[in-house]
Amino acid sequence: MSATVTVACKLPHGLIMRLHTMEDMNEPTAGGGFRKVKRAQVVGEPVVLKGYSRRYNRGTEQAPAAIASSYALTTGVDADFFKQWMAQNKDLDAVKNNLIWAHAETDMVEGFIVEHDKQKSGFEPIDPNNLPRGIQAYKKEEA
Repeated sequence: MSATVTVACKLPHGLIMRLHTMEDMNEPTAGGGFRKVKRAQVVGEPVVLKGYSRRYNRGTEQAPAAIASSYALTTGVDADFFKQWMAQNKDLDAVKNNLIWAHAETDMVEGFIVEHDKQKSGFEPIDPNNLPRGIQAYKKEEA
């Protein structure tokens, strides 16, 4: 049995993770002929990370998120898969901003969640009483 990790995901909708390899392929060119290009090809089965939005997690076996948290936990993710995925996606904003993180020990993941609880994902609902600059509330015209 291979080692597994628990993944914390701070995206409300979760994420489908896939591994890719770059392969040489022939691409048609204008005027006839072909040129060699590199294209990403999916390898293996995808891994689905749970999102913290309860709407998207109904009917799943795992709890969507800890009650006072905006991270959802997905357990049993293959550690080698996750390591390769992180390497392939190191420039992804969700990785750079700690919206996706994992560890073999669930206690470590829970500690990470407490440390990064204030981290914003950009998917938070807008507070209608505290609108961002440049956005105005819609006012219905009275007849």
